[in-house]
Amino acid sequence: MTEAANPTKLTFRRYENGKSPWAWGDLTTKIFQADHTYKCPTYVHRTPPCQGSCPSGHDIRGWLAIARGMDKPPVAGMPWQHYAFNRMVEANPFPSVMGRVCPAPCEDGCNRNEVDDFVGINAVEQYVGDWAIENKVALPAAPALSGKKVAVVGGGPAGLGAAHFLRGKGHAVVIFEAHDQLGGMMRFGIPGYRTPRDMLDAEIGRILALGDIEARCGVKVGRDLSIEELERDFDAIFWSIGAQKGRPLPVPGADAENCITGVEFLDAFNRGWVFSTAMRIVVVGGGDIDRRRLGRAPSRPYRPNARP
Repeated sequence: MTEAANPTKLTFRRYENGKSPWAWGDLTTKIFQADHTYKCPTYVHRTPPCQGSCPSGHDIRGWLAIARGMDKPPVAGMPWQHYAFNRMVEANPFPSVMGRVCPAPCEDGCNRNEVDDFVGINAVEQYVGDWAIENKVALPAAPALSGKKVAVVGGGPAGLGAAHFLRGKGHAVVIFEAHDQLGGMMRFGIPGYRTPRDMLDAEIGRILALGDIEARCGVKVGRDLSIEELERDFDAIFWSIGAQKGRPLPVPGADAENCITGVEFLDAFNRGWVFSTAMRIVVVGGGDIDRRRLGRAPSRPYRPNARP
């Protein structure tokens, strides 16, 4: 059959010769139609802004998805709080304490700030941490020992966190702490109304319960133990001595007797060394130091180097 006898060809052609979709007019209107688009999306691999703002690198979006019920526990019957707790301690073994005292830079970076208000990330972390303590949830079991032993100098949040992660890699750990208790600034730098001591003790005890983590309190390196001994007896040393000194006043005479920094005062108070203060006190700064303690009626002045 000739083409003249059958002018309609079988080949499908959407457009006739000389016609083009680009001649339709406003392309923006044509590309975006109601709830769909013909525009190819562009994917950029980035850290979520909440996680990117967190110094600990918390998988915040991950455990918030668990709290929302989007990510179900992998084990039948496991409460979502337990599943979220396991996700949290991958980055930080102190969810109850940190949920109370962390300044929450994650909330500053939260995407919801562009819409209405940030998600209460700290509140969720504290709730899960408290739930884990109330239900006596343990940390995931540690692996078999690797044969390596690490000395951790300082038993504050950094030292205890290092012990947790080192034991998770199979290494034995010995913590050397100059104070008579573990906790560092969480215990001796923050008043008990901010970090309840029973909650703190529970989270510290959970780390020690991993096994093969020894805590030697009242031992000060350089006084009771030399660095040479540490280098001889251990495969590695992790230094976590913390911020022991406060910032003094930038004026002459700031080192005068009874002119003390906030860190000195809080350390002395939390160790039970402050029984009273002077009759007249000047407080420079309006931070979170417990000024109510300073305002109590005293019987004798406080000296920073005094001992009971």
